[in-house]
Amino acid sequence: MKQKLFLDAAIPLEADCLIEKKKEKNVLIKHYYVKESLEKQLKHDKGDYFTLNFDDVVLYQENQVLERILRKILKMFLKKYHKGGTILIVGLGNSSILGDSFGVKSLQNIIATNHYNDIYTVPKVALFSPETTNKTGISSFSLISMVVKNLKPDLILLIDALTTDNPSHLNRSLEVNDCGMIYADAIRDNKYINQKTFGIPVLTIGYPTLWKQKKAFYTKLNLEEDVKIISEMISRVINKIILN
Repeated sequence: MKQKLFLDAAIPLEADCLIEKKKEKNVLIKHYYVKESLEKQLKHDKGDYFTLNFDDVVLYQENQVLERILRKILKMFLKKYHKGGTILIVGLGNSSILGDSFGVKSLQNIIATNHYNDIYTVPKVALFSPETTNKTGISSFSLISMVVKNLKPDLILLIDALTTDNPSHLNRSLEVNDCGMIYADAIRDNKYINQKTFGIPVLTIGYPTLWKQKKAFYTKLNLEEDVKIISEMISRVINKIILN
């Protein structure tokens, strides 16, 4: 089970947490802020959530618009939280399952810089993909904990696929937040990957690739192409931020 897109959870309480709503070309941008008093009702942690909804034209012909908006949001979060140490980017999911491969695929074209000498002025970025417990025999949460303990980053960026209850959001939404998530392997143990857990800020980029209908999950026919476009865009955005 994957974490649900915040847009779905926010519907009944949107009036209480929606800060701003605007449209740039064909991209609808919503900025939510979840107060501590709403955490239990929304089943999402306190913090800022940005959601981007777009259509086929944006995805296939004008995704530079989406890229520009995403870059602006990420730069804002990095300015707030990144203090000059290593950024650990974690691609969550299972590389062998297309609907769960978004996080892993997004890491494929991101430039790792953590191994460079200090004479380089670019931010230090380390990449890690823990895969899933059925592949490694070790919970992804435990593997991430080991890396954090060894690397001592000052910021974690999670990238993962999400589920949605609304088929119109499937492959046509992005979520960026500073709240982290519960990773699928650890839901039973209530293991959160967030600032409370690791003592450092945790940002998340989520992309809904699975539509939940009763007890079944469905994907779009063109999932492979959509995941390729969005994951490559995520890589470009992060690389531009790092190298600029």
